[in-house]
Amino acid sequence: MQADLPTDFPCLRTHTGPGGASSRLERIAPADLSAGEVLIRNRYAGVNYKDCLSILGRAKIIESYPRIAGIEAVGDVVHSTDARFVPGQTVLVHGFRTGIAFDGGFAQYLRAPAAHVMPLPAGLDALQAAVIGVPGFTAGMALDRFMQAGLTPASGPVAISGASGAVGMLATAILSRAGWQVAALTRKPEQADALRALGASEIIDAAVVNAPARALEKARFAAAIDNVGGATLAWLLRSTQEGGCVASVGNAAGNSFDGSVLPFIMRGIQHFGIVANAPWPVRERVWGHLGSDWRPAFEALAPHVHQIALDALPAHAAAQLDGVTAGRTLVVF
Repeated sequence: MQADLPTDFPCLRTHTGPGGASSRLERIAPADLSAGEVLIRNRYAGVNYKDCLSILGRAKIIESYPRIAGIEAVGDVVHSTDARFVPGQTVLVHGFRTGIAFDGGFAQYLRAPAAHVMPLPAGLDALQAAVIGVPGFTAGMALDRFMQAGLTPASGPVAISGASGAVGMLATAILSRAGWQVAALTRKPEQADALRALGASEIIDAAVVNAPARALEKARFAAAIDNVGGATLAWLLRSTQEGGCVASVGNAAGNSFDGSVLPFIMRGIQHFGIVANAPWPVRERVWGHLGSDWRPAFEALAPHVHQIALDALPAHAAAQLDGVTAGRTLVVF
C-alpha cells in the first residue's frame, strides 16, 4: 500500500435493515473497499437520479450491502497491479455495476477492477470529463444510435424531454455542438434562456403532452431523447416523423405509458432504450466524440454545474428526487 494512503477516509455508505436501505457518513479503511486492481483517489463523483434512489432506499438497485453508491467517478490512480494504469494517471469509472455490485464514487477512494477503468479521454480535463459523466455519455450513446440508423442533422430536429435536468442539459449542449437543431421540452419556463444558451433552437412547454391525444400527432421530429417516460414518451412517439428514432433514457414519470402501434406501423419509427454502459469499442468511440466533435460548450454549462461536499449529498438527493433541482451536480473530494 502507498505510504500516502490514509488509514481511513470518508464515504457515504448504504446499509440495509428491517426498515429498508439507508445511508450514513462513515470513515472506512482501504481494506473495506470492494476488490479490484486499481485504487483511485476520487476528485469528482456525479450525482444521478439512480444514485439518489439508491442512497435514500427508494428503489432496490444495490445488489448487496453494505455498499458505497455512486455509479461514476473521476480521479487519480494511487496504486495499480495492472500495468496499464500508473500512479498519478487520471481515469474515469462508470457502468459495469459500479455503485451497485461494486463500491462506487461516493467515497474519497475507490477500488475498481482494471477492466472497468478508462484513461481520461483526449480533449478533456478531469472536471470536464466529470461534467459530461454518465448524463453526457447517455446522450452520446443515443446520438451514436441515431447515426447508426442513418439519421443526420439534415434529417430534422431532435426533441429532448426533461431538458432542465442533467441529461437534458448535456444532451442539448452535445447535440447542438454536433450540428443538430434541438427542441427542448421543459416544465420550467425560467430555464428557457439557459437552454437557448446551451444550443436549443426551440423551447416547448412540456404541458403539451397532456393535451387530448390523437392517434398520430404532426410529424415534428427526426429523433427524440426522452428522460421522462409516461405521457411524454407517448407524445414523442406520436410526434416523430417517418423513419425516425426515439431513445428512452429515463423514467421519472413512471415505467409504463399509454401508446399504440401506429407510430411503428404507419411511420416505421424505432424505439430503443439507452443505459450508460457499453462494450469497450462503443464506449471508446462515444467518449472520443465527446472530447472532440461533440465536445459541449463548457462555458455555457458552467452556471448549471453545482459542486457539493459529501456531507451535503443526502439532502441534495432528496431535493433531486422531488424535482426541485436543475443541472448537473458533482460531489467534490
